[in-house]
Amino acid sequence: MREGQAYLDIVWQQFCKNRFAYWSLWAVVGLFLVAIFAPLIASDQPFFFNRGGEAQFPWFVGLLNTDTVVDYVFNVALLIALPWFAIGCFLNAKWKRGGAPGRTRFLRLTGLSLLVLLACSLAGLWLRPDNKYFDRNFKREQIEGKGAGTYTFIPYGPTEQDLDIIYQKPLFRKEGASTFYRDHQVHLLGTDNSGRDAFVRLMYGTRISMTIGFVAVSIFMTIGIIMGATAGFFGGTVDILISRVVEIVMLFPSFFLILTLVALIGPSIYIIMLVIGLTGWPGVARLIRGEFLRQRSSDYVTAARALGSNAPRIMFRHILPNALSPALVAAPFGVAGAILTEGGLSVLGFGVRPPTPSWGTMLNLAVANYELWWLILFPGISIFITVTVFNLVGNGLRDAMDPRLRL
Repeated sequence: MREGQAYLDIVWQQFCKNRFAYWSLWAVVGLFLVAIFAPLIASDQPFFFNRGGEAQFPWFVGLLNTDTVVDYVFNVALLIALPWFAIGCFLNAKWKRGGAPGRTRFLRLTGLSLLVLLACSLAGLWLRPDNKYFDRNFKREQIEGKGAGTYTFIPYGPTEQDLDIIYQKPLFRKEGASTFYRDHQVHLLGTDNSGRDAFVRLMYGTRISMTIGFVAVSIFMTIGIIMGATAGFFGGTVDILISRVVEIVMLFPSFFLILTLVALIGPSIYIIMLVIGLTGWPGVARLIRGEFLRQRSSDYVTAARALGSNAPRIMFRHILPNALSPALVAAPFGVAGAILTEGGLSVLGFGVRPPTPSWGTMLNLAVANYELWWLILFPGISIFITVTVFNLVGNGLRDAMDPRLRL
């Protein structure tokens, strides 16, 4: 450990020493890349379609005309990925020349990326073109000789159905006299009850899992930090009241609460994220409260009071950065728990609304028929790997933030 190193730099160095956690973090990055770039790998819409000399671009138009908000946001991220990557490299180099440390550059780029994504998503709602290709089947038109198109590597969409090939095993290849140049494409992981490609749905299902995990955790981390900081800083009656609220919320089983709401309202990804977020914060609140109780009597807090800092500034500018470690450790475990909750609900038929692709809904198709092993094995492995890498990241953060393990 070098003298004068910042705390986050020390934590990052310790984290990198844990090779399982380090490579698990890269696996998480890979999952996000799969979720973002899924339409570039697999889509039933052609990049370019030539019909009678008229150039059409169904793939691009389809990106901005999706059935769900989740797909829309990920598609916007896909469209801005390359230009924003170039801008990010330029800004990083500029800040580096200005002497900004790596952690500062990372936080700046992360914050700017979220703001740019939000701004582009809102702008896309006003600027997106009308989906004039909604009811067209470009493959059928090409087979009938009405035009020709250029497709993605896997020319299947996540909701594209073919009732002639339902429940086909992995590596199935459709045979026939079709003239469509990729109609004989192999279905790597087989098909489901509607003839939809299992591999494509597995890729697009990554979007649902990542969204539920990170949105739910963001909600309960925000609530937990605010409630825990308030209770720990002010103490007394405020602490007693918030502690009682924490105990009450801990009594609510989120899984059964979601089941109740789904029975009343219907299956929805938003209900799952909201309920997990509103019921998962007590643990974070208790961790933050304990750290605030320990930190509020420190000399730097006394100095901040003497300089005239108000309570919110002392809480969130001075104490919170020193009390955030337990919450950061809890976040990856929370993401893993949210993904497992969504998978369990979808297996029971109370998860996301069909035909939205989800790992849990794929497992649900094989619940009554275990002969459909490919619809059990591959989604099950995906859930297992995703939950494992998040748990390994959480273990790595816990060890890195433990001063007893620093060498």
